[in-house]
Parts: sequence; C-alpha cells; structure tokens
Amino acid sequence: MKKVLLIVLCVVLACSAVACSAEAPAETGSAPATESVAVSEEPKETEPATTAESADASASEAVETAQYEAREPKNGDHYVFGFTEWGAGSFFDSVYGAIEEVVLQNGDEIIHLEGQSDSNAQLQVIEDFISQDVDAVFFNPVDAEACKPAVQALVDAGIPIINFDSAVADIELVDTFVATDNYKAGQIAAEQMMKDFPDGGKVAVLDYPINTAAVDRANGFIDALKGSNFEVVAQFDASGKPETGLSVTEDILQAHSDLTAIFAINDESGMGAYAAVVASGDDVAIYGVNGNPETKVEIAKADSPYKATAAQSTIGMGQQSIEVAYKILKGEEFPKQIDVAPFIINADNVNDYPLDGWQ
Repeated sequence: MKKVLLIVLCVVLACSAVACSAEAPAETGSAPATESVAVSEEPKETEPATTAESADASASEAVETAQYEAREPKNGDHYVFGFTEWGAGSFFDSVYGAIEEVVLQNGDEIIHLEGQSDSNAQLQVIEDFISQDVDAVFFNPVDAEACKPAVQALVDAGIPIINFDSAVADIELVDTFVATDNYKAGQIAAEQMMKDFPDGGKVAVLDYPINTAAVDRANGFIDALKGSNFEVVAQFDASGKPETGLSVTEDILQAHSDLTAIFAINDESGMGAYAAVVASGDDVAIYGVNGNPETKVEIAKADSPYKATAAQSTIGMGQQSIEVAYKILKGEEFPKQIDVAPFIINADNVNDYPLDGWQ
C-alpha cells in the first residue's frame, strides 16, 4: 500500500495545477519571472473568434454591465495582452491556451509571465506589463490580499483588468471577474454524494480558509447538506495541496473509523486524500472540485474511491475571458462578472471527457 501511495503522490505532484489559487503563496521575495510571448503573423480580424463552447460556458447573465470608450492599440498596430497566474500548472496552461488561440487569430499579441507563487514576484510582473504598454491584463492573483499593490498599479496605469478564476480582495477595482460559480461547485458535489449515499453518513471536509474560491466551495457543500442525513464530523485546512491532503486525511481516518466520505475543495488535496484512503484500505468515498486530468483517470477506474468531481471548464473560462477583454477594448457593453458553470464528472460520464487534458 505504501508503494501505491507513493506512486499516486508522485503522479499528482508532477502534474498538479491548483486551480482557484488554492495553494499557500510562498512570500520569499521577488524572483525573475518566466516569460513567453506569442505574436501572430496573420492579418488582424475585426472581431474576436467565438465558439459554441464559449457561448455554453456562461452559467448566468451578469446583473451589472459597463461600457467604456473604444481604445486603439497603444502601439498603433495590434493589441498586446498580459497574462499572469499564481504559478505554473496544467489548469492555467489550458486557460491561457484558449485565450492565446483567439488572440493569435486576431493578429494580436499576448505576453505570459508567471507569478511564481510569490506576490512580490507577481507585482514585478505587473510592473513589467505596465512598462511594455499592454492594453489589458488577465490576472489570477497569488494572494487575494497581497496583490493589492499590483491591482492598484494597473488601475493607476489605466489598464483594464480581467480577473479570472480567483477573486482579488479589491474586486470593485477590476473591470470584470470571470470564474466558476464556486459555491455551486460545492453544492453539486454534495448533491452527487447524497445521491450516491441516500442513507447519509459522516463526512469530512478538506478546506483552505484563506482562499475565497475555496471558502465558497466549502460553504456550498456544507449548506447543501442541511436537512440531510449527513453529518460533517471534521473540517481541516489542507492548503489545496496533495501532500497536505494526504497527512490531514491520515489523521481524520484515525479519528473517525466510521467515515463515509471526504469532500476536498480541489482535486489536488482530494488526490492526497485518495492516496491516504488507498493506503489505509478504508472504504471511504472522495469528492472534489476541478476535473483535473489525473483525477478523471482515477474516477474512470473500476471501484475507485474517487467518486466524482465538480468540474471546471478551463477552456470556457479562457474563451469567456478573451471575449470580454475585446468587448472592453472595442467600447462594447460587457458584464462585470461572468460565472462559468461547473458540472459533475463521475464514473457514468467520465469517458465523455478527455482523460489526458482539460475540458
């Protein structure tokens, strides 16, 4: 069992990408960022490309809209976008890929600089974007509070901010926020669990209290259980990490031998819980959020303890983000918030989605 546990963790740690910034930021000082620049040589289109997937990704109509004057490209030739996320990972690679595809189709340019899990490094990234006269920035913060100087710098420079996946603390300062409805994600995970175990039982929650998206997921899950036969007997901070999910779950399993299920606010900590459950041999079901490729592989296995994940569409998130960015720059009316609908992936439908990539 120890061998299985180590193999599972090695796979998770090698492939892991913690969506919703659900990993503790490492405030270790500024470090040079990794840069990638994509520029299209094709003639510029007059409108951004759209797809059926992007149209279907929006969960609901935003209640508030805004509209600015149209903005010409600062360099007079084509628009230049900046993209920064908390750190490297397949989740953000997929979001970026969906954005980059449209940018290049329109003959525009995008600069990609990681935040490296360090708010100081991400502030340096933003300062680099400002010095390069980008026209708009796609921003996923390392830390909701610690990113305030970066957000303010963009506001002072008059650069539109498309905040995606995890909200900044000063949400009123960004131009739009594009994210999965995280409360709903927790809710549908709970609904799936109650469907799988109609008699109820005892459940533990692996949360991440400093992250707004993670808090929403945990609250959605717990609120959905009200009036049911399920009892939350343990709730611990797993920091959104597989190794922490592993150690916390080991403690939970020792304290609660009659546990029915575990809910993790992301699949990364959920995979840590999975490793602990497999090693222990206990019959405990696991539910998570994200729809990571490695998690879908486990869900697809016969009799897997990983029963379901409330999946996010990274492709839809990217498509919605670039669509609203062009609306801002072209002077069109745009929503101040876009919710991308989560959906359940379980053993019944997992093979409808790519197991080697994001949906």
